[in-house]
Formats: sequence, C-alpha cells, structure tokens
Amino acid sequence: MVEKAALENVQDLVKLRMLLMKELGELNGKEELFQKATEEYFTANINNPNSYTAILKAEGEIVSAGSIVFFIRPPSPSNLQGKEAYVMNMYTAFDHRKHGYSSAILKHLMQYCQKSGVNRIWLNASSAGKSLYQKHGFIECESEMEYKFEKKLEQQNS
Repeated sequence: MVEKAALENVQDLVKLRMLLMKELGELNGKEELFQKATEEYFTANINNPNSYTAILKAEGEIVSAGSIVFFIRPPSPSNLQGKEAYVMNMYTAFDHRKHGYSSAILKHLMQYCQKSGVNRIWLNASSAGKSLYQKHGFIECESEMEYKFEKKLEQQNS
C-alpha cells in the first residue's frame, strides 16, 4: 500500500536516492556529501506543504518512492490557475521491480495532485522510466532547456 512518507522514513529515502543516483552514474565520487545533502533535504521538506513524498513497503521495508514539488506559475491559456507539480525521485529498488510498485507510486502522486488542484504535472524521465510514464498518459515534450550554475558541491555545504 502506498502512503505518505514521514520523518522516520528519511534514512530509507536517502538510501533509495543514493541507489538511484548510483544507477544513473551521477555520484562521481561525491557520495558522502551527496548523502548528507539528501538527508538534510528530506528532513527539512518531508512535512513541507509544497512537496509530497510517497513510499511503498514490501515485507516491512520501503522499496519504492516518488516525490512531487508544487509551484505556481503565471496563468497560461491551458493552465489558468498556474498550479503545477514536478515529479522527481521516482525509484524502486532493483530486486523489487516488475511488481507494479512504481505504477502504484505514480498513480498515488497523480491522485494527490488532482485533489490539490494541479492542472499540469511534468517530469524528466530516464530512458528506463519513459514507458512507465507513457503508460500513465504522460507525453514527451521537447521544449525544455536547462542552465546550470557550476558550483562545487563542497562549497555549497561549507
């Protein structure tokens, strides 16, 4: 059963996020700093009304999780309220895949968004995750661009 994550779940969320970043090849020798920053993020935001994290347990262990962050944009013709949600941190532990856990998390997040008055949900999908999102009605858009300010992670935690 999918449920809202709580403060006592932070360490499990950190563990899953570390596995996700390792799988994506994103850690690059910064594991300790990234783990600390991730723990601080979840501790500070687990009860933030502008975010929501869902978990799913199998045999008492958290094996799947996903998060959303809410924000308000200026109205557009397709979204007059401007309220949107960004899906992030979707991950299911490798040994627990192909059981529908990610689908259950995503459905839960989508229902939560709908109850919260969100008109648009968006995300960045890994190549492995695209089929999951397409199965639930997400469509690919090529309009997103990105700019990153290059700051060392060590400087940000000083």
